[in-house]
Amino acid sequence: MTVLGVLFLPAILICFFWRPLYLLPLLVVASVFEAGSIFNGSIGEFEFGVSPFYLTEIFIFLRLVVLLFKGTSILPQRESRARRIAIIMCIFWAWCFASAFILPHVFAGTLVAVPRAQEEEFAPVQWTLSNLAQAGYLTLNVGALLYAVHTIRTHRQTEQLMNAFYWALVVVVFIGIGQFLFDTIGADFPYEWFNNNPAYAQGIDQQLGAVHRVNSTFTEPSTAGSYLAAVTCGLMAGFFSGKRSLFYFLGLLGATLVLFLTTSSTGFVSLVGGLCLLMLYFRLHRRHKETRKHSGRGWLVLFSIAIAVGVVLWLVPDLPTVILAMTIEKGESYSLWFRLAEELHSLGVFLSTYGLGVGLGSSRSSGLLPTMLSSVGLVGTALFGYVLYRMIKWFLGSSAPIPLRIVFWSLVTLTIGEIVAVPDLNRPVMWTLLAMVFVHLNVHASQHPSLEVARETKPAPIRPQMRPSPGVIHAD
Repeated sequence: MTVLGVLFLPAILICFFWRPLYLLPLLVVASVFEAGSIFNGSIGEFEFGVSPFYLTEIFIFLRLVVLLFKGTSILPQRESRARRIAIIMCIFWAWCFASAFILPHVFAGTLVAVPRAQEEEFAPVQWTLSNLAQAGYLTLNVGALLYAVHTIRTHRQTEQLMNAFYWALVVVVFIGIGQFLFDTIGADFPYEWFNNNPAYAQGIDQQLGAVHRVNSTFTEPSTAGSYLAAVTCGLMAGFFSGKRSLFYFLGLLGATLVLFLTTSSTGFVSLVGGLCLLMLYFRLHRRHKETRKHSGRGWLVLFSIAIAVGVVLWLVPDLPTVILAMTIEKGESYSLWFRLAEELHSLGVFLSTYGLGVGLGSSRSSGLLPTMLSSVGLVGTALFGYVLYRMIKWFLGSSAPIPLRIVFWSLVTLTIGEIVAVPDLNRPVMWTLLAMVFVHLNVHASQHPSLEVARETKPAPIRPQMRPSPGVIHAD
């Protein structure tokens, strides 16, 4: 058992037997430990590690099974928008699960990019334990999402999820800053505490010149950067919506600083894309007077972040050169052309399989979209895209509270990063944000049923009243 196992296993068991409502906040905290495991093992040459996130989901799934055996309906109420999204998600799961076991045999021999490449980057597709693992992960993710929507019914419960969201960010920021400080003083950081899962390639030693790229609790700087960019954009949405406590400001500042320390081009692109969409949203949904009222404070925050970033650049003079190399100059590098070649090959796999794909867990590209097209095909990609579309439409059609805005814009920015360069359909932080957005939307609609009814029903047409003709007597 690892250090994370000593910390998480007792907490999971206590929550499962005595405090089941705390399993979901614990899942939110566990989601950021993407590179860690509670214990490791192997089946033949197939090495695996049980992460805190998936172990927590296993116990959540056991709770879900108990509800099903009791005859409890885990789907939302019939009149709720959440029910339609949940049903589509279940159909998406069924298609992907079946594809993992059927399509590798149907299209056996198709040349694909190997998801867990050791020596060869490309190989003929065949069914492996990776298909089983990805199908199992997706089952746990969808099960946790359904359990969250069934269990979380009040604003108080959503506040617990948001507190866990903030504490998860604190963990990522402190560990990221710790890595930076240890490297600055020449000490050895205990990476084996957080990067001990043999199922993933651990990019803990990425060095560019004199700058060591920070990866915090994630597998590599790019995945850390995409998460930090997502949270930064979400916190900015909350700040411009009126949330301005000292703790909140420090969280925003810390997320931005560690994002720069990752020097992740994926994170920078995600942040720029997310902030552009966020500014467009506020431009369309806020009145001019409100925008002017908060613009001064907004510039103050941006000025404070700029000062903090300037201090970091002063402490690490080579950092601007590294950031330039990882962003603008990267467009001229070999890695860019290799990624494009991978994506084109994935599109070729998609076309050669008649749009069905080679099965979940059989193919992996450099971005989420070509990965999904080549693995779960057009059907799976369209179903997942439709779920996101329904959530976005629901969010835009509601007077969203601040916590919902935070997690929604975090999910939007993370999705941009996934599409750009993080091809992981079962990524823990993505499914955590997906569940949190879903839960917040459902709770907000149930606490304000008039808004839900107003969106779902059309006003009855107004019929002109007939006036009685002169001289006609009407009996009462």
